Amino acid sequence: MIYEKEKRYIVPFDDVPSPRAEMPEISVDERRGNFDEVETGFPESVAVTEAKRCLSCRRCLGCALCWAECGVEAIDFDMPDEVLELEFDDVIITRGQDNAFSAIDPAWGYGTYADVITDLQFERMLSPTGPTDGRVVSPLDGEIPARLAVIQTEPEGDENHLLSSVVLGVNESILALDRTEGLKITLISPLSPDFKERFLADAEKIAGLSMVEGKAGSVQRSGEGDPLTVTYSHEGADHTETFDLVVLLTKPVLSSETQALSKKLDKPVQ
Repeated sequence: MIYEKEKRYIVPFDDVPSPRAEMPEISVDERRGNFDEVETGFPESVAVTEAKRCLSCRRCLGCALCWAECGVEAIDFDMPDEVLELEFDDVIITRGQDNAFSAIDPAWGYGTYADVITDLQFERMLSPTGPTDGRVVSPLDGEIPARLAVIQTEPEGDENHLLSSVVLGVNESILALDRTEGLKITLISPLSPDFKERFLADAEKIAGLSMVEGKAGSVQRSGEGDPLTVTYSHEGADHTETFDLVVLLTKPVLSSETQALSKKLDKPVQ
């Protein structure tokens, strides 16, 4: 029987997998004259069973909010499950929101220094709904950086990745420069022929951004409170510069689940 309570439709179920465990409590006599915790907590075996019970909920919890919004009987709660076979002309598998990337060499300082972040983390920082409300700050001390380096972590091989990652680095740099007065950004990466032909001339016109065609070697910090030191090669010579924040351009990779689906459907990921 479905009934209404406090403007919500309540759908009772009689097939709950198992009843809720009762929390053990000390007796009334044991509570007198002290501040001992009344509820003693579940023993491990009961806690495990309760956790499994919570994970065994069905497709509907009986809250009937869908009825409250759409009207009574808009949803058929008694509709049986069925398997549908649908035909399509093509299937496209995408990366989705895995946000996974190739392993980062420890030489880049990621995971060691709080002020070394990935391009994905930087993108989140630049978002108006991000953790810093779109402001560029160092995760190390919350200070606004004066010098920022964007460096390529996958300088070899994949020309498509090299193009897309540098374009991302330039776009993120534009946002950061627009929101941070006096900021100077150096982008260090090999540049693909396609990028040089299509985008380099415009990138070099961006005030505050320096494009360095080279390969970064490492990111180090001499001592506590010191800026980050980036070593890189450019035009056959080694260079060293200091920065307040370093952003790593990463290479996305597919999750194991996406790879398995692609193999199962015999479709490449696009």
